[in-house]
Amino acid sequence: MNITILTNRDLASHIALGRLVKLLDNHSLTIFMSEKVGKDHSLPDPIMALGAFEKDLIASSHYSFDDIAAQADCQLQGFADIDNQVNGPKGIARLQATAPDLILSIRFGLIIRDDIIALPKHGIINLHSGVLPQYRGVMATYRAMVNGDKDIGSTLHFISDSGIDTGGILSVAKMPLNNQHSYLLNVLNLYTAGCEQIVDAVKQLDAGVKLLAKPQQGEPCYYSFPSDTEVEQFVARDHRLFDSRETDAIKLLQC
Repeated sequence: MNITILTNRDLASHIALGRLVKLLDNHSLTIFMSEKVGKDHSLPDPIMALGAFEKDLIASSHYSFDDIAAQADCQLQGFADIDNQVNGPKGIARLQATAPDLILSIRFGLIIRDDIIALPKHGIINLHSGVLPQYRGVMATYRAMVNGDKDIGSTLHFISDSGIDTGGILSVAKMPLNNQHSYLLNVLNLYTAGCEQIVDAVKQLDAGVKLLAKPQQGEPCYYSFPSDTEVEQFVARDHRLFDSRETDAIKLLQC
């Protein structure tokens, strides 16, 4: 199949892509990358520090995003040069040129609308690092830690409209929340099972099996980035957004 991957320039995407180009090496892959999540806005300093920590870990890795793309026999593409207008004529043309049978979205930072949703024969499926519909939006694991949940998880679902994390669910993979770990390490640990969720879906399509999604059940909750006060409260409860002492554990996930 021709599989087009939409992802983001962050550490979780770096880890997920490194895995997927190996697991999907019998398919033709094209990779598009967003450079941000959502609209331009200021974030609390600790979240900005988290982003800087992630960038340092990506830079110190033995492979770059460009190396991952080269392994997939493609070049990174994006939409920053067209003002992130992914749903405009130029953005649509770029995606259409890949002739996608399937589009995979992994932490992609731009909203996808109907003209793009209609492109791939098998639709667009998104890997969300939270359990839906309880944790729509960004930083779902942060919210799970705040709420004292016992488990965290990743949800594989269709993107069927321009709503955020609203599509039918294909699978959910849960794991215990480790409160001794930082928010970042808890999130990154989701992507081992998350990549397997993607691979399982692709295998079904390869076998000629139509992907059947279930409607989301339960009360939906949408979360945006936390405020300064919310981050202060998070830290006051002995939680950490990231921890440099976890660097070795994170590097193992990058292998």
